[in-house]
Amino acid sequence: MKYMKRRGLSFLLLAIVLGVGFVSCSKTSRQKARELEVELRDKYIAKYYPDAQPTSDGLYVIKEQDAPAGADTVAVGDVVKVFYTGNLIEETDSTGVQDGYVFDSSGNYEPFTFTVGAGSVVTGWEEAILQMKEGEKAVWIIPSTLGYSGTPQAGVPAYSTLVFHVTVYKVIKSSSSPVIIERKF
Repeated sequence: MKYMKRRGLSFLLLAIVLGVGFVSCSKTSRQKARELEVELRDKYIAKYYPDAQPTSDGLYVIKEQDAPAGADTVAVGDVVKVFYTGNLIEETDSTGVQDGYVFDSSGNYEPFTFTVGAGSVVTGWEEAILQMKEGEKAVWIIPSTLGYSGTPQAGVPAYSTLVFHVTVYKVIKSSSSPVIIERKF
């Protein structure tokens, strides 16, 4: 009888250990989403920008139009005005990977304005804009680690690479003196 209890206990213990081991080996939905993000981003870059090199953080800044001679380089503290369109990467059977759903855009008439280094944009924007000059156009490919990470945003699922098509319209240097208009009566 004692032997049967031990054997039953041993069997139960073995089942628990195997069950825990099996469960811990299966991937979570977060792990699967991160793996899908990397897979789609790698395919996208291979298809459209095979020579592009990422920064140490995984950010890609691919210049499509150079700045005019003497253009201001963006620095922390500057106010910048940019036109942009933000896309998610999409994969279909017929076209493969491509720019997908447009989740955000500045539109065509009024540029988006922000102060560099103030923390009002995602980390990927803060890093990418510092590589730009007034008048340049570029594609920024921002991994989720520099975007929204595992937190879904309006129209952007968790662990999504963000692709921005950006034009730096204006750089207002932080060292620029404000324009003072005097009223004369």
